[in-house]
Amino acid sequence: MIEPHNNKNAGTDKPAVDPFDPESFKTPGIMTAEATAVAGTPDVKLLVFDMGHVFVRFNWAEVCKGFYTRSGHTEAEFKQVLAHVATLGYERGKIGTEEFLRELNAKLGTTLSRSEFEALWNNTFEEDPEMAALLTSLQARYPLYLLSNTNEVHYDHLQGSFDVARHFKELILSYQVGLAKPDTAIYQVVLERSGLRADQCVFVDDLAPNIAAASALGMHAIQFVGIDDLKMRLSALGVAVQ
Repeated sequence: MIEPHNNKNAGTDKPAVDPFDPESFKTPGIMTAEATAVAGTPDVKLLVFDMGHVFVRFNWAEVCKGFYTRSGHTEAEFKQVLAHVATLGYERGKIGTEEFLRELNAKLGTTLSRSEFEALWNNTFEEDPEMAALLTSLQARYPLYLLSNTNEVHYDHLQGSFDVARHFKELILSYQVGLAKPDTAIYQVVLERSGLRADQCVFVDDLAPNIAAASALGMHAIQFVGIDDLKMRLSALGVAVQ
């Protein structure tokens, strides 16, 4: 969730996107189910969901404000620090939380404890109750997978506070598998674990580059813009939505 805008994900020539920064993914054009569906009703057997800005809500500006206020830096200075520490690969499991925090403290000139860091890092994160209800409903009829670019502290907080895993048959988390969207390899993990073809999978994500990568692999890809739109697009793919 903290990959820098100008970095490259391993195994792909698509620029990484910071999903915590809305300005970084205002990509012209939205690829939707209509653009990817084949003729007739698709044979949908699996629904794959992103987490942040889909069924988990947060305000990244407030998270950043907590850090730069605590450290005495400006917002611009903090974003420069964040861009640097993002290159360490925390969300791809290249480093652990303690190493990430040491580097963050060094660059900010702070002595944040692990508990202080977690309080700031997890600020504003919560599960969306409407989307949680939709996932519960869908789970009764389809297997659901979670495919998320995330890190240890964010995921542990969300799981401990809201039991987000209760919705899903499989969890494919970037920091655990060492891969991050939109790298094609992380979508291949979905196909390997499910044993399904790409055209039997529906993928829902808020970021256009992640949608484009899934669509290029052959998945039915829906860019999430809201629950009502999602229900409509799922229905268009023959997915029963209550």
